[in-house]
Amino acid sequence: MTGETIRDLIEPLIGRSGSIFMVVSRIGPIGFATAENKKLTAVEIRPDGLIRLERETGWAGSITAQIVALVWNGDPESSPGQFL
Repeated sequence: MTGETIRDLIEPLIGRSGSIFMVVSRIGPIGFATAENKKLTAVEIRPDGLIRLERETGWAGSITAQIVALVWNGDPESSPGQFL
């Protein structure tokens, strides 16, 4: 998956509550919550190939070439999530 594809899939989630999971090659799922006080504020593709996901309380990064799937779950009470 390219960095641009990942960015395009995640950008509509900016400001929304829920959880985002990335399935990373040779590592497995990595997830983080985007709750009311930890909303996603930006998605950036860095020149070194990392994708940076910024929240109000910090940021996370991953190598775009190793991301094989994305899952967003906006309603953990009644839904297993949506593969992006």
